[in-house]
Formats: sequence, structure tokens, C-alpha cells
Amino acid sequence: MRKLRSVLVGTALAGALAAGIVAAPAQAATTSSATAGAASVAQAQYTKHWFSGYSSFGRGESRSERSYYKGYWYYSNGRYYFDINTWDRDRDRENSFIDFYYHDDRGWHNRRFNTGGHHEWKFSYSAKGGFDGFRVRIGEGRSGDFDWGNYYRHSF
Repeated sequence: MRKLRSVLVGTALAGALAAGIVAAPAQAATTSSATAGAASVAQAQYTKHWFSGYSSFGRGESRSERSYYKGYWYYSNGRYYFDINTWDRDRDRENSFIDFYYHDDRGWHNRRFNTGGHHEWKFSYSAKGGFDGFRVRIGEGRSGDFDWGNYYRHSF
């Protein structure tokens, strides 16, 4: 009788273990699909708006040696977020400068960033202060003698 009970308990335990192993991938698939769904909902909350530009070029430089930037902005939760990458493609020991002007209820404001190679800047502004537009340009050179490119302008 003892042997029969041990066999029955062992069979029941093996069956429960097998059922748990079969259920685990199904539960993992449900969890991963829920996570993927949440990620796609979070990503769908904003749209990236791309912008880019090139610096002008001075004497002895070709168009291929100009500095350039590429960035995007998006609006989320009452803030405007910016991500700007810059590249200084010549090797003349002069920096590239990004002039970022933004407009709000108090007027125009300037932020200047500089790099000697590749760099990325991320920043944001609240829409509560009346943030309603920006313009960006890139220049390359030494202080007071920049080869400024054209402005990229955007109003909201």
C-alpha cells in the first residue's frame, strides 16, 4: 500500500510540475506582449520633429568640411524636449558653435553650445512660460569670426 501511495504522490507531483512548465511560457508571452503594448503606447504619445543644418565655409575649406547638426524635438507632458547632435568635420582646431534661440512670454533667449568634434545635447523647456518657438544655427571658427549657416526656424 505504501508503494502505491508513493507512486501516486510522485505521479501527481510530476503532473503538477509538468503543468507549471507548460504554463510558464504562456504566462511569459502574456507578460512580454503587455510590456510591448505599454512601450508602444508610451512611444505613440509624442511625435519626433526633425531639423538639421550646415555651417557656411571659409577660405580653403570645401563643402565637405562644414560642420553640421541634426536634431529633433517633441512635446510631452507640458514640456518641449530637444536632442541635438553636432559634428565638426574638419580638423583645424576650431570649434563648432550651436546658437539655440527660443521665444517665450518674456522675449527671445539664447543658449550657445560648442564642440570640437561630435557632441549631443539634450534639454527641455516648459510650455507654461509661453514657450512658442525656436531657431537654431551652427557656425564654425574662432571667437568673433564664425562661418554661420542659415537659421532653422520653427513656431508653435
